[in-house]
Amino acid sequence: MFSFSTKAQEYCITSDYSPNKTLLLNTTHPDYSQYAFCVKIYVHVIRKSNHTGGQSISDVNEALSYLDVDFNPYNIYFDWDNVINYIDNTSVYNNPAGNWETLQEHEDGVDIYLFDDAVVHPISGLGYGQTTNVGETSKLMVTGHFVGYEELLYSLPKSHILSHEMGHVFNLWHTHHGADSNEDPDACDEFVDGSNSDTCGDYIIDTPADPNMGYNVDLSNCEWLGSGYDGNNPPEAYDPDELNTMSYSHPYCMEYLTFEQSKRMKTALAVLPFLQLVSTYTNTEVDPCASSLLNYYPNSSNDALNLDLTNKAYNTSYTFNLYDNYGNIVLSGESQNVLNTFDVSTLDEGTYYLHFYENGEVTIKQIIIDR
Repeated sequence: MFSFSTKAQEYCITSDYSPNKTLLLNTTHPDYSQYAFCVKIYVHVIRKSNHTGGQSISDVNEALSYLDVDFNPYNIYFDWDNVINYIDNTSVYNNPAGNWETLQEHEDGVDIYLFDDAVVHPISGLGYGQTTNVGETSKLMVTGHFVGYEELLYSLPKSHILSHEMGHVFNLWHTHHGADSNEDPDACDEFVDGSNSDTCGDYIIDTPADPNMGYNVDLSNCEWLGSGYDGNNPPEAYDPDELNTMSYSHPYCMEYLTFEQSKRMKTALAVLPFLQLVSTYTNTEVDPCASSLLNYYPNSSNDALNLDLTNKAYNTSYTFNLYDNYGNIVLSGESQNVLNTFDVSTLDEGTYYLHFYENGEVTIKQIIIDR
């Protein structure tokens, strides 16, 4: 697929270019695979100017349930405040691809824009999802429907396609990356035997080589109906994973992500600056989104930083360290469940990391000093 009009027939029109590819494929990063991450999300529903269309409250909850299904098994959780931001604009409603990137966005959470099931691409007549390249911005959109078995229509906002686009935000490529890539100059075919799986394909070793299934899947058993051989010597027949959420299987057949995909996402969440802003993590597998709130403000800070522990357990001592971007401790302390105010006026502008210790666990928050 090499032209825009052809590419638009995909249910994902996210570019396969990633500005952070080299950084993410670096093997010297710490192993975050056993950590638990909490990602803050904001939900926006686009409706017509007369307040009709879009997704209902129950629709939104159904949509977000797919994130839980795909990410929670790997201890990646989502924190939503149950507030829906309605954007009532018929022009935006009718043309998602041309307008969604101009909409409101937050730096401290992933912005999810949900359009109507009826709003499809004008060329393909199908729904689609999109984010800005792979692992570049913390915003995504999904709209429309997809045609399935016996012409049944499947809502894309309420499907694994929402997780598919979130995977792109967290720096996952399509499983067929390398076999069908336009913007990644170093992309190459993955071999079926996996011998080059860390340098070609989607750069994930536990996803099998995928030639791009192109949705050619039998919905009665979710088996790929295509065939083909890789470029190895001797060539071997492809046997792609029709159930992987990052594939071009039919959305009905998608079920999961893999462990190595989760490792890639956790590394991205831990090391990419724009994802550090939207997430926190702990060194255990306990859901950090469900823990008692760690209240700190303002962020960004100027001369003072408040650490409010008044909602924490009584008669318990809590310790904390504030690290600069080079790993040096610039502030440390121990406190009961009280409000603490710290003078940060002497600290340089920049990014700092608050490590808060509670019950043998550490919660890490990013703090911005900005004047």
